[in-house]
Amino acid sequence: MVINWNNINTEALSIFQEYLAIDTSNPPGNEKLATDFFIKLLLKEKIEFQTFTTAPNRNILYAKITGNDSNKGLMLCSHSDVVPVEKEKWTKNPFGGEMIEDKIYGRGAIDMKSCTIMQFIAFILIKRHKVRLNRDLIFCIVPDEEIGSKYGMSWLVDNHPELLDIEYSLNEGGYGFSDIRINNQPLFGIGYREKKICWIKITAFGIPGHGSQPHETNATAKITNALNKIIAWHRENYNENFQSKDDDLNNIMNEVIDPELVAMNQSTLNITRLDAGNKHNVIPAKAEAILDCRLPNYIDSNEFIHTIKNLVNDDAILFENLSTNEDNLILECEWDTELIHVIKEVLNNDYPNNITIPLTSAYGTDNRFLRNIGINAYGFIPSIFSLEERSGFHNHDEYITKENFINGCKIMYKITETLCSKKN
Repeated sequence: MVINWNNINTEALSIFQEYLAIDTSNPPGNEKLATDFFIKLLLKEKIEFQTFTTAPNRNILYAKITGNDSNKGLMLCSHSDVVPVEKEKWTKNPFGGEMIEDKIYGRGAIDMKSCTIMQFIAFILIKRHKVRLNRDLIFCIVPDEEIGSKYGMSWLVDNHPELLDIEYSLNEGGYGFSDIRINNQPLFGIGYREKKICWIKITAFGIPGHGSQPHETNATAKITNALNKIIAWHRENYNENFQSKDDDLNNIMNEVIDPELVAMNQSTLNITRLDAGNKHNVIPAKAEAILDCRLPNYIDSNEFIHTIKNLVNDDAILFENLSTNEDNLILECEWDTELIHVIKEVLNNDYPNNITIPLTSAYGTDNRFLRNIGINAYGFIPSIFSLEERSGFHNHDEYITKENFINGCKIMYKITETLCSKKN
């Protein structure tokens, strides 16, 4: 079977750029626009699919190519929503899908519409070339990942577990690092575990009054003092070097200072929202802040919040865990599996003697809901991202290089075809 990759690359780029032009910012979502886009493509390929409406204008798309049931299935899965943009901060059209100097710009270029198209290309090539499958192959896109997955993967797990009788899922949560080289090859990380999400709402109360008359019970002053203590404590306890409980991994990574990998195995926190007052000359009675904390699996969320509360030491300030539904999730899956071996084999063909490490995703993904029901759900976008590209996650002027996208399509196909056509 010979694939004309020049033609496929042209087709893939065209589909990708069209997909980037669809605004699925969440909130509000409107991910039905994305499912409608793929429905047209699936009908053209004569591939069966199902859709599920989880909320107004929010759909899940589930397409399947049936295998011979020798093994449980592989699901290629991604989320269709993207985070909102501040258009005035972008120098390119965030929903233009423009390619400028071999960089494709748009919200979702990295997170994660490029990977969706890599998966889709692998999926339709399997169908076009009538590859004999040893398992079912599923292509699935879900909404609402960026705001907790209530109307996306969490909904699918709760409402249609019969569709998830699979062995493996591939999603976001790992990739190659072009700026970290070992054995003169880029480092690759495959996400098999992720940190626990712990979103904390902090509320300070005070006495309102006129802005011209300072007093000691100003809610904004209280919350500012509390946040200063918390940030100082975090900086004091944050290790700027890579650390792991795995000695072999520490030896490999002992000189790595990449901020994403450094954050991988330790607690992090950031202030992501502040809210106080409604008029410039009124002292507000209440001030609120949100902390986005990401915790290693062994740290209990409530104990972490208790530590921060004791640090602030002010009974007039309330602490609320906004992510209690995350506490009991199983966030880790197996590492020594057939799919991991296939990914390593495919990567080694193109990048001999590369190092591929088990990665703890520093951010939350939909994989956690699948791991919780016993599925080996891995995070791997088959591209080699520079630090600049990786900084595009939730940032302005998000882009992926043409080379990364095209190579990603090829590698995703090789991984999918190798696993799903292997004879046992």
